[in-house]
Amino acid sequence: MKRIPVITNLQPPIGSPGDIVIITGKNFGNSRGASFVEFGGSRLTASSYLSWTDTEIKVVLPANVQDGLVVVGTDKIKSKPSFFANEREIPVAVRPNRQTSTPVIASLPTTSLAVGDLLVITGSNFGSTYDNAAVYFTASRDDAATRTGVSHDGTYSDSTHYIQANKNDFDYEFWSDTEIQVRVPDGAVTGNIYVQTPLGKSTQQKITIDSRAGTKTFGSSRTYLLQLSADIADIVVTEPTTIRLYFPRPIRTSSQPSIELTECIPEPAITDYQNTIIQQLQITKATQQTKKRFSENFVVSVYEVHTIVRPQAIQPYSSMSENLFATATRSDNFILAADKSVITTVQQIVGNVTNPYNKARLIYNYMIDNYRLEKTAATTSTPLNLLNRKRGDAYDFAIMYTTLLRATGIPALTDSGILIDKDLQARTHWWCEFYVGGIGWIPVDVALGAGLAYQSWTNIDNTREYYFGNLDSQHVTFSRGINEIKSSTDSTKIVQRPRGYALQTVWEESSQKTIKYSSFWAAPIVLGVY
Repeated sequence: MKRIPVITNLQPPIGSPGDIVIITGKNFGNSRGASFVEFGGSRLTASSYLSWTDTEIKVVLPANVQDGLVVVGTDKIKSKPSFFANEREIPVAVRPNRQTSTPVIASLPTTSLAVGDLLVITGSNFGSTYDNAAVYFTASRDDAATRTGVSHDGTYSDSTHYIQANKNDFDYEFWSDTEIQVRVPDGAVTGNIYVQTPLGKSTQQKITIDSRAGTKTFGSSRTYLLQLSADIADIVVTEPTTIRLYFPRPIRTSSQPSIELTECIPEPAITDYQNTIIQQLQITKATQQTKKRFSENFVVSVYEVHTIVRPQAIQPYSSMSENLFATATRSDNFILAADKSVITTVQQIVGNVTNPYNKARLIYNYMIDNYRLEKTAATTSTPLNLLNRKRGDAYDFAIMYTTLLRATGIPALTDSGILIDKDLQARTHWWCEFYVGGIGWIPVDVALGAGLAYQSWTNIDNTREYYFGNLDSQHVTFSRGINEIKSSTDSTKIVQRPRGYALQTVWEESSQKTIKYSSFWAAPIVLGVY
C-alpha cells in the first residue's frame, strides 16, 4: 500500500525569506532521501532543510521563495497541496516597498551632532525597511591600502572610509520610504553621509561631528585568513535525528568592518543566523562511527583603535539609545551586576566619583592592583570568585570588569574572540568595551593591562596605560556581549561552551533521541595575514 504524504498544517502560512516554516502531517518518511518540498512550483535546495521526520519537516525559506502551492513529494507520489504566501508580495496585509529608484536625501534638519545623537534624514526612495539598506558615515582610518573602490565596509569611490550604522547597537530608531531616524554610530567623524539601498546610493551630504568629548580613530589594519573547524564522531541514536553546530561568525564592528566567508565545508544549513553559521548532520543509522568534519574560512580585516577622552565634556547617558543603555547595563546569567558583593565592591572602589569615564579608570586600576592574573583559572572558578580569591584568568578579568561597570550604571560589553600573536598563533581571549556619551565605545583589555604574556607586532612601552582606551589590530572579535541563541524547540539537548571564542548560549543541539556523540572544537587557526 502506498504511503501518501499528507500536509495537515503549515506554520506560518505567511512568511518571508529567511523564516523557518514547519510542515506537519504524516507519511513524509523518516529521512529526506530523495523526497522534497516545493514552494510555488520550485523545489527547495538541500541547504533549506533543517530537519525531516515522518510527521514534521522544518525548512528555512530561500531568498527566491514564491507564493503558491506547497507540496511534499517522495520519489513516487506528491501530497495534496497547502498554500503559502510571501508576505513581501502581499499588497494589503504587509506595507509594500514603494521604492522605484535610487534613494534621495532631501534635507538634514540638524547637521551638527555627537556620536550617539539622533539624526533625522528626510527624502524619498529609502524603502520601507532597513533589512537590506543602511546609512553610511565617514570614519577616520589611517590605512590607505583599502581606500579606493567599494569594499565590504562600504568604502565609497571618493577614497574616503565609511562605516554603516550598527543594527546591533540599535542605531536605527525609525525607517520609512521618506524618513530615517538614525543614531550617529560609534566611530563616525565629520564628513559625508549617504543612504544605500538595493537600488543604489544617494548623493552625499555633509555633517559635522561634535568632538568636544573626545575622538576615536582607527590606525593601520591587518587582514587575517582564519579557519574554524569542529569534528563530530561516535554517534549513537535510537532513531533518525539531526545534530546542529552553531559556528560563530566574526562580528562586524567599526574597528572590524570587513568580514568575508570564503569557504564553508560542507554547505551549511543557514549561513547567517544570529551571527552564527548553522551546520547540521542528519543521522539515519543507529550508530555512526565515521568522523565528520565541518570547517569555515573567513577573511577578516581589523584596525587599531585609539581614543582620546575629555571626561569633563562627555554627554549624559540620557542622550543615548534607550534600548542600548538597557541592554548594556542589565544583570544576566553571565554578568551578575545585581549581586550584593559586586555592588559593595564597586561602591568601595568609586566612592563619590560620578563621572563614568573616571569611574571606569578607577575600576581598571583597582583590578590590576588587587587581583593576580593567572594563565588558566581553576576548574571550579567563576568570575564572581575573583572578588574573594583575588586571582583569575583573562575570562574572569573581562567578565568582572564588565560586571563592576554595569553595577555602577556604565553601559559595558564583554568581547570574546581570539588574540593573535606575532608568530600567528591564536588563543581564545576576552576583553571589554564601555560606552561614553559623545564618543561611543571605549576598548579596555584588563588582562593585557595586567601583564598577560603576549607577542605584539608593535612595541608598547606601557601596556597598562595603552590597553585602557586603545586596542591593537591583533584582536579578532566573534561576539560583543552575550549572543543569546534560542534552541529550535524546548525538547532538544544543547551544549554550551562558556569560555569559548564567542559568548553564545548554544554551540551544539540535538534531539532527545540522540544517546551520545563526541565533538571536538579546534581553536581557530590563522592561515595567513596580509
